[in-house]
Amino acid sequence: MSVRSPRLHEISLSTMSHAKSLRVIGATLEAAQVTSFKLEKHAASYRLWLAKRLFCFAPADISRLDAQAQKKRKTHFTRGSTSLSQQLRALGDHLDRIEVRAFRIVWTDGFAILEYQRISGEQKRRVFTAEELQRVGLHRSSLRSSRYLFPRLDP
Repeated sequence: MSVRSPRLHEISLSTMSHAKSLRVIGATLEAAQVTSFKLEKHAASYRLWLAKRLFCFAPADISRLDAQAQKKRKTHFTRGSTSLSQQLRALGDHLDRIEVRAFRIVWTDGFAILEYQRISGEQKRRVFTAEELQRVGLHRSSLRSSRYLFPRLDP
C-alpha cells in the first residue's frame, strides 16, 4: 500500500488542466440548468458568477466534483451531443495548448466572450457565436491538431 504525501497531492491538484476543470464546472452548471454566467481563473482557483452570487472552485473542489461526475459518466455516456461541459472542455483544451495564465469567460445563450492572458503576458479576446460554440464542442478532438476553430487566437 502506498501513501501519497499531502504536498504531492497539492501539486497534482494545482496543475490540473483547464480542460478538465472547465468540463467539471460545466457539468455542475448543466445540472443546475444554468445558461448564463461569468467564469474567471486566477492563480489556482476558478470564480463563477451567477447573477450576483459568487462561487469559488478550488482544486480540491474540482477533484471532488470530477470523482462524483466520473461515476455518472460511466452509466450516462452520450456521444455526439454538444453539452455545455463539452464546449467548456474544448475551450479549456485550447487554453491548455496555448498556455494561459489567467482567463475570463462570459457565457450566454447566444454567445461567449473569451479573454485570456498567456504566460508571456500577451492578452487576447475572442467572441464566439452559439454556432461556433456548438462546433467547438463537436470537434473537441480536432483542437489539438487543427487551428481552424480558433484562427484569431493562435499566435
